[in-house]
Amino acid sequence: MKKTLFFAVLLVLAAAVFANDLPNRRIFIEGHAIRPDQTEYFLWNFYAEAVGTGYPVTNNIDEAAYIFRFTVRSNTQRHLDNNLYILTISLITTSDNVEVVTLDFFFTSLDEMYEYNRTLFLRGVSYIPPYTEDDMIIEIYEITEVDQTWKNKLFYLRASLDYPVTIYNLQPTGLYNKTGVFFDNGNPDLFRTMPLHHIINALPGATLGAEWQFLNFMSVEFNLKFSLGDTRTNSFVNIAAGYELKFPLKFFTNFVITPYVTLVTPINVSKVFYQFTPFALGGGIQAGVSGGKNGSFFIDVNFQFSFTDAGMHNPYGGLYPSPDVIYYKRYVVGLGIGYKFGFGSREKKQSAVNADADAEADVNEEEI
Repeated sequence: MKKTLFFAVLLVLAAAVFANDLPNRRIFIEGHAIRPDQTEYFLWNFYAEAVGTGYPVTNNIDEAAYIFRFTVRSNTQRHLDNNLYILTISLITTSDNVEVVTLDFFFTSLDEMYEYNRTLFLRGVSYIPPYTEDDMIIEIYEITEVDQTWKNKLFYLRASLDYPVTIYNLQPTGLYNKTGVFFDNGNPDLFRTMPLHHIINALPGATLGAEWQFLNFMSVEFNLKFSLGDTRTNSFVNIAAGYELKFPLKFFTNFVITPYVTLVTPINVSKVFYQFTPFALGGGIQAGVSGGKNGSFFIDVNFQFSFTDAGMHNPYGGLYPSPDVIYYKRYVVGLGIGYKFGFGSREKKQSAVNADADAEADVNEEEI
């Protein structure tokens, strides 16, 4: 499992630079073996060796200059060699289908191949021309030209579809034996009780918001949160105002990770509640990828908790009138998927500040 995860990470990293490789070095890897696990093993390992040694791999054979092909077959001459299998590696030019390199390797188990995979791969691609100094300059230039303006907008408008899971944790206040509503008129023969349970409400919602990125590493967002359901019905629409302080981390080229803290205050509260929590605190993490020059697609995972209890009117008053109010601790675990559209540019604003500073320095230098 660890090896598979390692290879998957290497492939993701390789995909990020495929667009910047050299066409005359691209390879297409294919092959087959006697057993499915052998096919999977050599495909993953040769992909990993290609990435690790700087050979760009394409999934489209028409874009490749070479085909790196392997086959595994049974060793029919075991009286000469005790190994069970023969691995054959070939390098073929896609332009004229000429086999320029071929080699055989004998083996018995896949575990023993970890020691030889890189050597076999390098021998197989030995015909491919190496990088030149000019090639390296071209690749570095292309990589630095990745458009990242979507990360650096001054303002963003945000919309997301949410799935908040609201947990009402039953509190023992006033309950019989800490769990039940009850009827008690002083006659023990007429005493009755009914146990209660925690309530979990999982229904869809949505968020609309506006964000101001006033620093490269900090922004604030105001939003309105809409969600369905209370402790009695699924049709009630909850509305709350959210205030978020966000810390966008832009260390990565293709995505932004944004942890944040949040304060949420209710606007529309269901009448089933005698009292409701005046605010909730929490936090979350937003992970965004480019959605064009002006925006970003994102996933939002968050959590909220309240310091005070939510009190619900006792809905069982006909048979179990005590207590009048049932109290709960309220928590929310949320997941959202959305898009935010940006306008204005923090980079231009910063450039103007730098230009003013340079101009002031020039004036001071002339005066000296």
